[in-house]
Amino acid sequence: MNGLIKIATSILPVVVFLVSLVVMDSFKLVRPKAILIAVAAGCGIALLSLPINTWLMEFLKWDFTTYARYGGPVIEEVLKAAYIIYLIRSRHVAFAVDAAILGFAVGTGFAIVENIYYINVCLALGPVACILRGFGTAVMHGGATALFGILALSLFERYVSTGARVILPSLGLAYVVHSAFNHLLVSPVLTVMGLVIVLPIVLVIAFKHSERTLRNWLGVGFDTDADLLAIVKSGRVSHTHIGAYLTALKESFEPTVVADMLCILRLHAELSIKAKGALLMQEAGFDVAPDPEVREMFEELQFLEKSIGKTGQIAIAPFLQWRTRDLWQQHLLGRK
Repeated sequence: MNGLIKIATSILPVVVFLVSLVVMDSFKLVRPKAILIAVAAGCGIALLSLPINTWLMEFLKWDFTTYARYGGPVIEEVLKAAYIIYLIRSRHVAFAVDAAILGFAVGTGFAIVENIYYINVCLALGPVACILRGFGTAVMHGGATALFGILALSLFERYVSTGARVILPSLGLAYVVHSAFNHLLVSPVLTVMGLVIVLPIVLVIAFKHSERTLRNWLGVGFDTDADLLAIVKSGRVSHTHIGAYLTALKESFEPTVVADMLCILRLHAELSIKAKGALLMQEAGFDVAPDPEVREMFEELQFLEKSIGKTGQIAIAPFLQWRTRDLWQQHLLGRK
């Protein structure tokens, strides 16, 4: 079994698994470019972790097996998690599907580099070992990071933070999966078989839940945004709760600032409707052409946000509800 066949055997399963996740995504929210960047990030993380693991193993004076069970999983999962946290903080992901695909993509990149390294170092690695690394170790790397992304995103939605109470439980889950796999609690073959069976079930459940959440969000969001936009455009704002609130703000802000707040409400509602319409068209199989008005709307929105200042943004926040998905939907439009 020559080197190229060994490498292909150890890489192909995880790549096929990643492609399957992309195909399962009905809304196709994650762009191919983002997936490739995530894979490249995983490759870079693997190259970075190699010297760190080598130095730390020598520093701790642990043998390879002990370090692989307890030390390596910490370094590798922390580095992989850092990229997913960046994606969450920058609002590139908003649903479990996004987090699962991009997390698995990072793990795929990591596994590609790691498997190539081990096959080149261990020239005597047999075909069974290559198959186990392909279906086992590689899929484990992708799955652990995917599970981290799913849990971290869920906790971020709850706490609107990427602090310790979001990162530590998610990182703990990824570490347990990684460390438990490296312990090979039963036998290598049974461990790989269990991983290949259990992981797809977990990810499919996450996908189904995420798609239900997305459809519910689309329906409720349309109604709320459409009602808000109708009120703002009709000029009947003064007779609503929004109007009463803005009237109360006149005591603390200049009239021009209050007027800018009203414009922000309108722009936010219009962008929300555009984003949700684009999602529905994508699910139906239509190509969504870039909207030439969107860039100007974003520029106006950014100008108005600076105009009202941080205090004004905090004052109007109750009506905007700019949580992860609202900011993400603007990212979706902005990247067209």
